[in-house]
Amino acid sequence: MYIREFTKTNGKSKKKYKYLRLVENIRTENGPRQRIILNLGALNIHKSQYKALARRIEEILTGQKSFLGMNQEIEDIAKESAKTIFKKQSQEIKIDGESCYENVDINSIEAEYARTLGSEYVCHSVWKELGLKDFLIKQGITSHYISLIEALVIGRLVAPGSERKTKYWAEKLSAIYELTGSPRQVNFNSYYRAGDGLFKVKDEVERYLCRRGKDLFELKEHLFFFDLTNSYFEGVCAGNPKAAFGKSKEKRDDCRLVTLGLIVDELGFPKYSKLFAGNQSECKTLSQMIEELELNVSKEASRTVVIDAGIATEDNLGWLGEHSYSYIAVNRGKAPFKKDFTNMSVVKQDAAKGIKIEVKRHEQEKEVYILCRSLLKEKKEQSIRSSIEKLYLEKLEYYKNGLFKKSRTKSYRRIVEIIGRLNEKYCKIAKHYIVDVVPEPDKKSSDKSLKAIDICWKHRDSYNEKRLGEGSYILRTNRTDLTDKEIWDIYIMLHRIEKAFLSMKSHLGLRPNFHQKEHRVFTHMFISVLAYHILNIIEYRLRCNGDNRSWSTIRDVLSSHNRVTISYRAKNNDNKLYQRRIRITSAPEMEHIKIYKSLNLNLTPLPRFRM
Repeated sequence: MYIREFTKTNGKSKKKYKYLRLVENIRTENGPRQRIILNLGALNIHKSQYKALARRIEEILTGQKSFLGMNQEIEDIAKESAKTIFKKQSQEIKIDGESCYENVDINSIEAEYARTLGSEYVCHSVWKELGLKDFLIKQGITSHYISLIEALVIGRLVAPGSERKTKYWAEKLSAIYELTGSPRQVNFNSYYRAGDGLFKVKDEVERYLCRRGKDLFELKEHLFFFDLTNSYFEGVCAGNPKAAFGKSKEKRDDCRLVTLGLIVDELGFPKYSKLFAGNQSECKTLSQMIEELELNVSKEASRTVVIDAGIATEDNLGWLGEHSYSYIAVNRGKAPFKKDFTNMSVVKQDAAKGIKIEVKRHEQEKEVYILCRSLLKEKKEQSIRSSIEKLYLEKLEYYKNGLFKKSRTKSYRRIVEIIGRLNEKYCKIAKHYIVDVVPEPDKKSSDKSLKAIDICWKHRDSYNEKRLGEGSYILRTNRTDLTDKEIWDIYIMLHRIEKAFLSMKSHLGLRPNFHQKEHRVFTHMFISVLAYHILNIIEYRLRCNGDNRSWSTIRDVLSSHNRVTISYRAKNNDNKLYQRRIRITSAPEMEHIKIYKSLNLNLTPLPRFRM
């Protein structure tokens, strides 16, 4: 076994490329010949190291120990090359019930090439059930890139991160390519090109998943929940015209943003996503999203859109009504009636958890308004208000006491300026107070030496109204056929889309986004949306079987189900030593078995292979 150098000439450019092959001499009927064992590619090593590399590969293949110090680069290349040869020469072990005994040197037994399998197996099973491989082939994407696309999507579920991190995870830590089939030798840019190819067929993929999801799960598609979130970038993002400054959901107003809009149904299945500029106004996105949604879902007689206050403008609600959509939304602005919290009916109560939801119905001009009050929300808002109010009043008291102490600010102009800044900083509570700075008597206000002698404050009339309204909100709908409880129950389901955004931000690598080019930014975000399709199917099926754990918990449980290679030395019938390697899957534990059975999966993800 030795290494030979070959030269290849490009037919068009006539440029010459050098690459290496691992070969061995064999005897044939036609005389001695060279047999290619492995193409090593263009390795950046000196010719003097060829012999050491070939020898080390042979040592690994035969299970010999090396007593010579080996360059770390050569050692890494040798291990990867041996691993590739193992895969090429491996064959499935047929388990026919017959026992197989060997004379084994137990001191030579080693476990190597351990890779995670459990989470990848669950996600890959959903990917196969959705038929995404066949669909992407029909869209003109080659099978080579489809393996990379699946790795990108499942990587977001198992080890979320950038394309660079996904490449390392797929090739060094995971058994994903044992499930999907190993692509040809790929470089880092291949993952980018695979993502680019996926994003080109984004709309076709979403329409297909809507149809496929409805067939698999018999989705009703009567309720649609719409909301937006955004992602920020570090850097200038000069190559992305849609990266703009706006109101960040993560309070990162110092960074440029892009916005993601998402529509999900009542079971949390995504229906359509769209990417907007970072400064996109929420209220101007609804009509665009709903028009695209029409292409993805079937035409039903009754369809209701559920939105939050930021999108529920009069224009948007009017547009929904004109296009035969019902709506349930949080009322935007002031209440169209006087709030009265007497004689309210209870729609939900749990004394142990401190939950109590009360509602009161008002009907006006073919619309229903539901005044709601939540005990938990009331306590939360009271706590926030009281903490801010305490800080605000402490500051006022501090500056008031300073008027009578040495070396403290007493200038009337300066005190007025300080109070103005306080009102700006604590604006949510300051607007309910009247604060007066009392100047010295018998002096003109234009006098620069004018001093303040007192600071007085009192509540405005709106203060008591605000306190009475804490914990309350108003729902608005044109579904007059629904009861108060039904309207509130449907609105509360809006948390499904909030959960979707939370999953994408935390479990699915939506943030951070390190790309600078527009199409790469949107590709990164769409991969997270596609990963959420798989996540929601997994969680939905587990819920149907009484398992309410989140994907992050399931992923942690399955992380201990691995794929590993067992190597050992043994003797054959002629008492001759040989090296054996078997690629096996670790036995599933009880928790693994419960999850696999809930998802109707085989308990043996991959067969055994003898190498």
